[in-house]
Amino acid sequence: MDKSKNNEWVTHLMLLIVTINWGFNIIAMKLGFEHLTPIEFNALRLICGLPFMVYFGFFTPKRVKFERKDLLKIIGLSIIGLGFFQVLFPIGIHETSAPVGGVLMATAPVHVAFLSSLFKLEKPTLRMIAGIGFTVVGIALIGFTTNTGDVIGNTTIRGVLFVVISELGYAVNTTFLKPFMKKYPSMQITGVAMTVCTVLYVMLFFPQIRVMNISTISFTAWWTALYSGLIAFMLCNVIWHMAVHRIGSVRVSVYGNMPSVFVIILSAIFLGQVLLPVEAVGTLIILAGVVLVQLKSRRKLPQDNLKPTESDG
Repeated sequence: MDKSKNNEWVTHLMLLIVTINWGFNIIAMKLGFEHLTPIEFNALRLICGLPFMVYFGFFTPKRVKFERKDLLKIIGLSIIGLGFFQVLFPIGIHETSAPVGGVLMATAPVHVAFLSSLFKLEKPTLRMIAGIGFTVVGIALIGFTTNTGDVIGNTTIRGVLFVVISELGYAVNTTFLKPFMKKYPSMQITGVAMTVCTVLYVMLFFPQIRVMNISTISFTAWWTALYSGLIAFMLCNVIWHMAVHRIGSVRVSVYGNMPSVFVIILSAIFLGQVLLPVEAVGTLIILAGVVLVQLKSRRKLPQDNLKPTESDG
């Protein structure tokens, strides 16, 4: 085996490890929620990663100086997109079972397709429309297994809606920050976006964060927050970008739906949570819709000429 093929094999192995980590991130968040509220947990994981994000955004040696108008647009999009995501996503994951939350995360490409069509960035096709329709039906089926009370399979209607809407916020980030990634390094954009949404999050929830007693935070809360912020989000995204440069965005995108599969498996092993029958049917319909949308995208996008945005690990 020559060196290039060996490096390619290592890259695919690292991508597999990344998707496992993104799947396990949901389990880690669930464990952390047993010791901290979703707001406290998310604040802790964001603040832990903030120094690294500031460095990526503003101090890396290979950074490209932002034009003022570009920086203002990036900040605005980060507030609307990633900021919106960070507010709703932890609460949504807290109020859904781990496998349901993991499956709903897979709807991100469908949101991107919807926004691209809505803002006429891409002409809608029958396959895209069918994919979006399948996803809506699947989400509705999962919603029918919940109630307005506490649990049916640890999932509430609000939890389902919050995860789905948060993914829409993330899709705003993915769709409208993409043009800037042709001009600036993707990790530089990520650093700015995460810095902005962390500052916004702390400002928004400052009363709850201010009363947190660091000395009483349990070991489980610390390791899950550190893992979620530094490993599942920051390190995994660095590896993801390295893989894009090595084997191309189209081949890397194949791994995008795998975290949902790992969430279903890992939640059964670590939390004893499994999909209810109707949820399983809804899951298959959602994944079918996602595949329809992505097959359309892969056929139309030129090989390797676009840098992907970050995953929501």
